[in-house]
Amino acid sequence: MVRGKLSACPVILGSATPAIESYQNSLDGRYRLLEMTQRVRQRPLPFIETIDLRSKFNRSQQPNGGKVPSQTDSPPVQQSGEHRLISDRLAVFLRKNYQASRQSLIFLNRRGFSNFLQCVLCGHVLRCSYCSVTLTLHRKQKSVCCHHCNFRRAATALCPECGNLTLSGVGVGTEQIEEALHRLVPEARIARMDRDTTSKRGSHEELIRRWEKGETDILVGTQMITKGHDVTGVTLVGALLADLSLNLPDFRSGERTFQLLSQVAGRSGRGDEPGTVIIQTYAPDHYAIQHLIHHDYKGFFAAEIEFRRALNYPPFSRLVCLRLEGPKFEEVERKARMLGATLHDKTIHNARLREKIEILGPAPAPIEKLRNRYRWQLLLKGKQSSSLLELAKQAREALPRSRSVRLHIDVDPYNML
Repeated sequence: MVRGKLSACPVILGSATPAIESYQNSLDGRYRLLEMTQRVRQRPLPFIETIDLRSKFNRSQQPNGGKVPSQTDSPPVQQSGEHRLISDRLAVFLRKNYQASRQSLIFLNRRGFSNFLQCVLCGHVLRCSYCSVTLTLHRKQKSVCCHHCNFRRAATALCPECGNLTLSGVGVGTEQIEEALHRLVPEARIARMDRDTTSKRGSHEELIRRWEKGETDILVGTQMITKGHDVTGVTLVGALLADLSLNLPDFRSGERTFQLLSQVAGRSGRGDEPGTVIIQTYAPDHYAIQHLIHHDYKGFFAAEIEFRRALNYPPFSRLVCLRLEGPKFEEVERKARMLGATLHDKTIHNARLREKIEILGPAPAPIEKLRNRYRWQLLLKGKQSSSLLELAKQAREALPRSRSVRLHIDVDPYNML
């Protein structure tokens, strides 16, 4: 938008799920709204139904079937049984779709086999040495990996805390779903598309080519399968653990969930055959899921905008994130608290800033340690960008220059983690 303004050039923003700020700008007359209310050739939108995971899954499974592991074994997985991953109704749809020679898409926005390894005796969880996150199990690679810094180590059942062979996988990723699908529909040609399977040069294009030519019956993947693919043979989409993104510490979590699920649902029924979408979720009553079922972006916008208005979040305010990061936790915390006190003091003694800016923090970032650097942040919230930028400039001047602790100023931050 800035580039277009500087160049006096029209800018077109195109999306089936516009950003809340963009749609509000169109309602306010700052943008001109153009709408396409129908699909190409008036094809119907897919039928969407939800599966309530709160009542569908059996939680009585025992890890590893009671087998005693050896030290060289890969860790067992607590969530065994296809019904823990794919509901009975979705399984029936998958088999029928395959028998009808149609293609299916299974979406889960988590790669790997299990989300983390935990000792079933002492409760110890394997964590990254450089980030404040757990390590994800990749069973085919026989390793656990950090998805932020790529730290990797061999995966065994040996617990480093208590010394027992009792580490067990918890949670599910696309690798585990692929394995479950092979057992569920053994005759089908199944492929997986995530960062693990597309890391080699040309591998992504090869997967897409086979998918578009109909050489793949079921494709399972992460967010990279949700946008831009126009495959007419796809008539079934299944979204597993569809509410994962609702649990992120971000005021845009509802918006991102609606956008992501709308995009993946839109992959279904793009040919002559109508499409079906099965959404498996623990939050079927959430307004993002309810409006998704009816393809109702405007209804979702009306609900989301009231939430934003009540908490004074964009588009009713502007945000500036001040993030400090450095190798020593105590130093980063000390300087963050010092900067917070300085900014609070400046607003107290400046009536104009005090009335126009709210300071949140300082507090540790949601991911407190990333790539061996600790992170604290402050959030400046106000209606006028000039006041926010003025205070951000004062923050930069107030923090002593340091080779170790750095200050990052992010205006209108989109990633809150």
